Amino acid sequence: MTLAEFLADPLRVTQISDSVLEIENRPVRRAVIAAAVILVAIAAGLAAIGDGATGTGIIVLAVVGLIGWLYMHELVQLTQLSLDRHAGLVRLRVTTLRGRREETFALSDLHKLESIAHYGTAAGNDETRLVLICGSGPERREIIVPMFRPDPEEVAHLTGVVNGWLSRQGKGNPS
Repeated sequence: MTLAEFLADPLRVTQISDSVLEIENRPVRRAVIAAAVILVAIAAGLAAIGDGATGTGIIVLAVVGLIGWLYMHELVQLTQLSLDRHAGLVRLRVTTLRGRREETFALSDLHKLESIAHYGTAAGNDETRLVLICGSGPERREIIVPMFRPDPEEVAHLTGVVNGWLSRQGKGNPS
């Protein structure tokens, strides 16, 4: 297991049936590791203050607070994708420390899900994204499903699961 595999939080299919498909990305492992590192750094800053190095301790606490806050704002994000045949809706819900954002559109507009790879300039900067492809022609929309560094293999697997579920859309429905 590589470090990237260890840090990657799984993309979970929380519900799958003929009428509903729900997927979620909850980066618990990364958040716990980041919180532990932040707590250790805070303890080091407090220890420095306790030993008489007040200036150093305050600087450590300020830097840890700023960097920790910025990192946790990026990291702590719950992404839920729900496809519902009965309601005919796709719901993309993203919950972060800043609040919740929800986007809903017709299931009939969703053509497929694609995994798109973005290659970084340095090793380890590659990123794979899930993109919802809606509409066609000039009205085509691409909606990026926000996730913090998902595992590329899981993204590819999930793409297959969603596209397989979408391909069964017309089967068994009276419409």
